[in-house]
Order: sequence, then C-alpha cells, then structure tokens
Amino acid sequence: MISKKTQNLIDKLREKYSYPRKAFISEFRGGTGWARESRADAIAMDLWPSKGLELIGFELKTSRQDWLKELKNKDKCEPIKQFCDRWYVVYDEQRIVRDWEDKIPEDWGLMYLDYNGEFCIKKEAPKLKPEPIDRVFLASLMRIASNSFDEIIINGRKYQAIPKNKTN
Repeated sequence: MISKKTQNLIDKLREKYSYPRKAFISEFRGGTGWARESRADAIAMDLWPSKGLELIGFELKTSRQDWLKELKNKDKCEPIKQFCDRWYVVYDEQRIVRDWEDKIPEDWGLMYLDYNGEFCIKKEAPKLKPEPIDRVFLASLMRIASNSFDEIIINGRKYQAIPKNKTN
C-alpha cells in the first residue's frame, strides 16, 4: 500500500509530466517475470521528438530514514537508470535531504515539492548516456500499455473501473 505522502508526490508528478506531451507511469518494474526485479517509483517520457524524447526516472522519498537508506545502496537504481536520460530523487519536505550532504551521486538530480505544491529543482539531473532499451524493459512497458486498467487510484483510494462491455 502506498502512503498518502507518496501518492501525493505521484499525483503531482503525473500532473507535471502529463499527456499529450509526456507519458507517465508510476510503480514501474524494469521487466516482466523474474527477468529483472528492479523498479522505479515512476518514469516519464517526453513524447515529442522536437523535445528530445527523454526518458526520466524518479525515486520518491518521504522520510529522512528512507533517504539515508537510499544513500547506502546507491546502485539499487542502476537496472532502470541505465536506460534513462535523467534520474531524479523527488522528496516532499526540504528537511529530508540536507544542504550539506555531499554523498549524493553526481548523476542524480534532486527535486522537492515546496509548500505551494510546486516542484523545485535543488540539483539539476545531468544528461546521462542511456543504454538502448532491451526487450525485458520493453516487455514491461508493453504489459502496462496492454493493461485494461480495471482499477484506478484517485487520491490514494482504489476504485474498480466498470468494464466497457458490462453496462447496466
């Protein structure tokens, strides 16, 4: 179950990286089956070639403890980050990441949600040199694209969608 704080970050990112210019997927697994068990809290892709078709990965943090745990295992994001053009750690309170911390990998960007509900870039994510997307990654994207979405989440609550072929 996703916490309300995490769901809020996901909702705000979904607004920022919204269709038709961008595609946004939360809780993205890097593959299907046992091929790749890694996951990203979210990914977004710019859909306009004129804007570079960038794929951005996001790791969300809603507590200082979770942030420190991430810093101890910096390579955890690599199975998905390797395919991304940029990688951001996104957090909801400025106190989670301290200004003086120098343990932050150079290839991570930092973005936080301010008190007005707007994202602020604390550290710009540098342009990475992504690997070509492999079939394991593509299979996960295709699974999501093929899903009939029989449930939706609104403000952290799950609702059952009414199938198109079942009307009363």
